[in-house]
Amino acid sequence: MKLKTVFFYFCCLAYSSAALAADAGLRYINNRGYIICGTDLSGKTLAYKDEAKIWRGIDADICRTFAHAILGNPESFKLRDVPADKIAWALDNNKVDIMLGNNVLSAKQEITKPINAVDLLYYDKQVFASRKKTNSSSMEDFKGSKVCVLADSMDLANLNEFNHRYALEFKILEFPNLNAAKEAFYLNRCQLISGSEIYLKGIANSLVAKNDETNVLPEIISYRPIFAYVHKDNSSLRITTKWIINALKLAEQQGMNSKNVNTFIGLNDPSLRNLLGVDMELWKEFGVYPDWVKKAVEQRGNYGEIYERNLGEDSPLQIERKKNYLLEKGGLISAQPFL
Repeated sequence: MKLKTVFFYFCCLAYSSAALAADAGLRYINNRGYIICGTDLSGKTLAYKDEAKIWRGIDADICRTFAHAILGNPESFKLRDVPADKIAWALDNNKVDIMLGNNVLSAKQEITKPINAVDLLYYDKQVFASRKKTNSSSMEDFKGSKVCVLADSMDLANLNEFNHRYALEFKILEFPNLNAAKEAFYLNRCQLISGSEIYLKGIANSLVAKNDETNVLPEIISYRPIFAYVHKDNSSLRITTKWIINALKLAEQQGMNSKNVNTFIGLNDPSLRNLLGVDMELWKEFGVYPDWVKKAVEQRGNYGEIYERNLGEDSPLQIERKKNYLLEKGGLISAQPFL
């Protein structure tokens, strides 16, 4: 009888230890002293270092926001290059805490991989880029062309469907990663490359591409909703990440920006008081710094300011917000009250 009791005790202990390790929440990040975000570091688009060795790009700013909230220091972060086919591995092996990087979630990934989509970051588009300037008015002008694309991806599935629907007779060349696809495109192995508008505009803006007149075509294959991801067993980090992202959207919805954030401190609206940490208990329950929103918005801006600086009208990419406007302005981005 005693042996059974001891065996049951150790089983319970083993189970609870595994559960604590899987749902470590913010404990590992706080003990480590910095947060690790996964992204694509292959070009000057999502995250890159400028001439002063300062991280720039939308993923750098988003990761800074997490560091600001969780650790109180916007520079307590690292960015790790994670290819699309290594996302689940990176999360499962604690190589990254939060995955960014402009990757599209599929139903197969969500049911078979240890990843959990936290919240929508923005909408990207899948488009084409061509090697030379063109006045083509239709994709018919590219009928029968070779197209480079990432293998085993949503982009490949969308391209196949687009090719079939419009009978374009593309010869599709699949590559294991974006760098390989880009190199094949530069070497004229394909006349077109298909993928993220952000990524392809980064290619078109590069010195090599400008000399070769590479340009992004206006045809839209599909819209790509881009999420942040965490390990599916880490519910504490998932919830905290979700509400940190929501805070940036809510700040814009409420008209709060980098120039006027201090004027909101004295308001009586309970959602705004919670958001700004005036009533400190709610952010404390998440295990983050109560005043992080005020400091982060003051330094880097609200959701719209971050978008425009890194992807929109204030960036070299010049991508119009369109679906990335808030619902109130005709877009698809929504924010929830912080109550």
